[in-house]
Amino acid sequence: MSHSSRETLGFGILGLGRAAAATVPAIARNPNTRVVAAADTNPDVLKAFHARYAAHGYASIEELCDDPEVDAVYIATPTHVHTQHVLAAVGAGKHVICEKPLAITLEDADRMIASVEASGVQFIVGQSQSYEPPIRAIRELVRSGEIGPLGMISGWYFNDWLYRPRLPAELDTRMGGGVVFRQGAHHFDVARLIGGGVLRSVRAATGVWDPERPTEGSYSVFLEFESGAAANLVYSGCDHFFTTELTGGQTEGGTRVDPAQQPHAAARRALAAAGDAALKRSVGFAGGVREAIAPYPAYFGLLVVSCQRGDIRQTPEGLLVYGDADRWSVTVDTRVNGRDLMIAELYDAVVHGKPPLHSGRWAKATLEVSLAVLESARTHRDVLLAHQVPSLD
Repeated sequence: MSHSSRETLGFGILGLGRAAAATVPAIARNPNTRVVAAADTNPDVLKAFHARYAAHGYASIEELCDDPEVDAVYIATPTHVHTQHVLAAVGAGKHVICEKPLAITLEDADRMIASVEASGVQFIVGQSQSYEPPIRAIRELVRSGEIGPLGMISGWYFNDWLYRPRLPAELDTRMGGGVVFRQGAHHFDVARLIGGGVLRSVRAATGVWDPERPTEGSYSVFLEFESGAAANLVYSGCDHFFTTELTGGQTEGGTRVDPAQQPHAAARRALAAAGDAALKRSVGFAGGVREAIAPYPAYFGLLVVSCQRGDIRQTPEGLLVYGDADRWSVTVDTRVNGRDLMIAELYDAVVHGKPPLHSGRWAKATLEVSLAVLESARTHRDVLLAHQVPSLD
């Protein structure tokens, strides 16, 4: 094993917010990885983390990377400091998982990629929704050609993203905030994975509708693949309509809600009553952490994939395929989730030398799409893409 003679890969966690709270349990339950340390600027959060995992606690990435038990660093800090933190970890010889999006600019993405490729460490970007078992199953079905070539991907996701508790940077597009950067990193990545990775062009419109939350809260995006297939992706985080009404209550978190009981505008009311700062303190390791895998696969909204001889959609058990003459189910493994597969991908890269699918260059291509969406919305024009890469087999 690179950088270690131990049989397991020791992880240090940088940033103990919501993303880390979803990822650390996957590290802890993987028999080949272990949680050994964390760094955060909040000593109370570090104390709670230590009580749960008996891990070393640090105040900076430099201290975290000095820990000899740390083989890999999971970076879950705000987007605008990803470059600084990735370069520090890679410079210390650590393997890295960086949360999405990779960066704010293609130049910063190139700096990270160059550092990784010069150092020889393994690096993946945690666009976890495209790791989810149903998305992988859709990809395999499309690639098999069983129902013909891909023609169209249609995705709708409506939720309350914009009105959940947010740090100032999360509401500033210049710092990587807003749904184009933060959620498009999932949505566009899912479409690219299913469609083979190489997009030709982007046309988009975005919505900045609340002066008190002055970043993109919605987008409508048309993506054209080099193959001729297309994707039409719509997202709104404005806390009005919820797509759970169309998915039988299935949620992004792998749980199920009663659509009839979905409290309308609940996030807006909670925000008005308590404010961002108070609510933010209740998420991540400052609040509840779910250790067990959710009972259902994650639903990133409503997704329908259309091929020449059939359509595919998710179900709580996996997929439902609508062919020319028959309709059939495909079961997926619900014993693992996307973050489990993300951790396994880094381990396989480090220990077995398997090239990661979600590499820096793959993540740069998804970032290019987000940047093109913002440019297209600003200029009202199609934007041609130049940095796309195909997905690995």
